[in-house]
Amino acid sequence: MRLAIGAGLVPIPMSQHYKRMRLFAAALLSLGVTTAAHPAFAGKVSSTPGTKQLIEGLYSEDIKAASSFQQGIYRYNRSDFRGAEQAFRQALQSDPFIAMAHYLLGNSLFQQAKTELAAEQYRRAIGLDPNMSEAYYNLGLALYRQGNLPEAIAQYQRALSINPDIAAARYNLGLTLEAQGQPDAAIAEYEQAIRLQPDYDLAQYNLGLLLAKQNQTEPAITALRQAVNSNPELVQAHYQLGLLLANQQRYEESEEALRTATRLDPKFVPAQYNLGLVLLQRGEFEAASDRLQYTTNLEPDNLAAYQQLGVALTAAGELDRAIAALQTSARLQPNDALTRYNLAVALHRNKDYARAIPEYREAIILDRNLPEAYYNLGVALEQLARRDEALASLREARNLYNQEGNFGKIDEIDQYVLQISAPPATVPAVVAPAQ
Repeated sequence: MRLAIGAGLVPIPMSQHYKRMRLFAAALLSLGVTTAAHPAFAGKVSSTPGTKQLIEGLYSEDIKAASSFQQGIYRYNRSDFRGAEQAFRQALQSDPFIAMAHYLLGNSLFQQAKTELAAEQYRRAIGLDPNMSEAYYNLGLALYRQGNLPEAIAQYQRALSINPDIAAARYNLGLTLEAQGQPDAAIAEYEQAIRLQPDYDLAQYNLGLLLAKQNQTEPAITALRQAVNSNPELVQAHYQLGLLLANQQRYEESEEALRTATRLDPKFVPAQYNLGLVLLQRGEFEAASDRLQYTTNLEPDNLAAYQQLGVALTAAGELDRAIAALQTSARLQPNDALTRYNLAVALHRNKDYARAIPEYREAIILDRNLPEAYYNLGVALEQLARRDEALASLREARNLYNQEGNFGKIDEIDQYVLQISAPPATVPAVVAPAQ
């Protein structure tokens, strides 16, 4: 039994399967540095500086209003936002001119996702106190939530004109500018937010994503490292850092970042999947197989995970499991040429030539510009003593390699054809020993 060196089992190493499938690069682009993962509203609306001291002061000479106002503060601080809303409304019924009551009523409404009503209260607070920077800022948040990005930008800028040192306003202005297609201005605001608050993890994280989208890879990596230093529990930052490092082929560092992401959130499928790909790139086939198998357990219809699991298992020599994974992949997406091709390779390595041949043929039907499939098909046909069919397939492979300018493969095919076309050597008859 002859196997041509470079014909598809030996000729197409797993790294080349990978490259052909382009899943590794595609995964990094589609799951990675594309959009900010955190909305403009980063967990809480702004409070006024020195809030506790201020809200313990007297905001109204009306005793009933002051009492209701303090009750609202009590409920708000305990996250009873509906109760706080009722208390602030009662305060404003008694005294409608308490700017802080309108402002905190807006916050209570915002926390209940009543953004239009919240915006109305922020505007009333501003009308009573035009220098309340936090009201402008939170109005910007409400407008962002409503999709009114230009007006949100205007409100953030008004807040910053009163108080340039509101880090959250800088951050959210950056997010909104980015959403409006102004990346340079957004980067400047993120950097200002970080200057004001050096451990501002979300600003560092979103700065990293935006720099990566601008192809500023090293600054992006630096920003993401700062984000995970500021907040070691920020899963997305570890994940995105891992993707960027993988794109730079810095696989050891990438593995460390992705492992941290999976430790923090074991059910984070993209992190598990990309960690499997990184391990596969590093030649750690068993570890890659385990990680990709776990990914399919978490997400049974994950086509890419089954495709790469099949590649990893084939490289690890676990051919029965590889065949099963690739058959699942083919069932999920029957018309993917490279899944069919890799399934054929696994069957071929398992010496199941009769089943490998139709899979190669199916891959060729789906992609007639796949020279490896023609090459390996020729090898498999020769192994079943179907010489004429083998030679025809090898000629097709040679033509495609010629179109690619791959002269090394052309030489391999020519040598193989000479090898299989040569008449068998004559074996001398065994002469019986003389008596």
